[in-house]
Amino acid sequence: MTKHSKKTNIGIRHFRAALALAQEQSFTRAADSLGIVPSALTETIKQLEADCGLRLFNREARPVTPTEAGEEFLAGARRVLSDFEMALDDLRRVGGIERGAVRVAAAPSVVLFHLAPALSAFHAAHPAIEVTVYDDIAERIGALVLDRVVDFGLAERWHETDQLDYEPFHVDPFVLVCHRDHKLAGLAEVDLAEIPAVDVIALDESTGIGKRIAAAPEIPPEFRRGSIRTHGTIAQLTLISQGVGVALMPKLAASVIQSPEIRHVGLRDLSLKRTLCIITRSRRSLSPAAERLLSCLRPLGSLASP
Repeated sequence: MTKHSKKTNIGIRHFRAALALAQEQSFTRAADSLGIVPSALTETIKQLEADCGLRLFNREARPVTPTEAGEEFLAGARRVLSDFEMALDDLRRVGGIERGAVRVAAAPSVVLFHLAPALSAFHAAHPAIEVTVYDDIAERIGALVLDRVVDFGLAERWHETDQLDYEPFHVDPFVLVCHRDHKLAGLAEVDLAEIPAVDVIALDESTGIGKRIAAAPEIPPEFRRGSIRTHGTIAQLTLISQGVGVALMPKLAASVIQSPEIRHVGLRDLSLKRTLCIITRSRRSLSPAAERLLSCLRPLGSLASP
């Protein structure tokens, strides 16, 4: 039986190297991503394999792939690296908010109408803090928070889990969106029955907005199918700006593309709304920098305390 010494020179850099190689499947690309030369990466992987007494990668394969033992190691390495980075985040919190970083994920409409003005005020007060913004759909925003890729997210409630906390932030009513030349464009409000079903561009249910439309019993089924379907509101708005169809969507989302060709019309018999939330991980405090950014953001939502 092979005995391994408790003393080892294996550290976080070895874990990062193995994860980079598994991701890039090439020593050259992985080394480039790490900012080192390929020979240094090769030596690092050899040290790791020698210490554990196992071959972790099939070097002869193209692309380079992990062995079965390598796959098991990589799963643990991801957890170790995540815990290591969390520990560093906790350490940086002690230093206050004069340095560090904040990572935020948000729907495009929230970036435009809420996050942008909040960031403007935050950056003016704390110019040394680095802020990274991810724009995505609600499903993936929740996953980014769960996976600790971001500090917090801004989107609809999607994941039903006790690992996430949802703080209601802004209520966004649905409107009809159409081209300025559409026959309904000049009206202040319409009923759903006045909207030609053949004109409706449907939104895929993989999005938060599409999911909410699909769950609304008052919306006609033909509106949810549509002869044209998209996987995002940007595509809907782009088509509408070119005179192709109409759509039902939240007012903020409908305002992301600022085009004189697009009109918003109120809906008399549809009270559908989406509630945008501040999404954080349960039972985990935010850094002072992230908390300060949220303090700039909260007053901008429609649910802000008077």
